[in-house]
Amino acid sequence: MSQPMTPSELAAFRARQKSRSRALALVLVALVVLFFVITLVKIKDGAAARHQAVAPVATQPASGAH
Repeated sequence: MSQPMTPSELAAFRARQKSRSRALALVLVALVVLFFVITLVKIKDGAAARHQAVAPVATQPASGAH
């Protein structure tokens, strides 16, 4: 079996572990923000496309409403 780490080795190990955890958290937050922005852009573009596709319909009187 391996020998237990000395307190200084354990402190260095924990510091590296904490650093990796923070980097991973930063990457995950960046991905969440990226996906959110992409979603907003897609929703905005879809709404604009629907708005342009729907032409205003001229209102005409009904054929039997005299």
